Amino acid sequence: MFNKEIIAMCENFYKIINFKPIEGDTITEKLIRIYQEYIFHININDAESIKSVKELDKALNQYINDYTFRKELQKQIVKVKIDREDSKNILKDFIKEIIKIFNNYEEYTTRVIYISRWI
Repeated sequence: MFNKEIIAMCENFYKIINFKPIEGDTITEKLIRIYQEYIFHININDAESIKSVKELDKALNQYINDYTFRKELQKQIVKVKIDREDSKNILKDFIKEIIKIFNNYEEYTTRVIYISRWI
């Protein structure tokens, strides 16, 4: 029952887990594994956890659909540093970083408006 509720919240669940990365793309494989691990280990009664699951689902959907975002996330994700001593939940902190990168990308791409000029 619990798993069905989680999958119902994640509109892109099957698209994400069935995505086949190109050969040698270990980052994508790990992100998909982390996604699955995280969504099935949240507290379903916690509004913040539900919000983060939906944001992560949206971010990874963008990741598999947008080549530019995929390259940007792959470039930035290897730079993420999480202090093990300060962190209570390393996985949750890592997910927050993915969401932060996604939100920054989304804000940047919606702000940049290309104006074509015909001569």
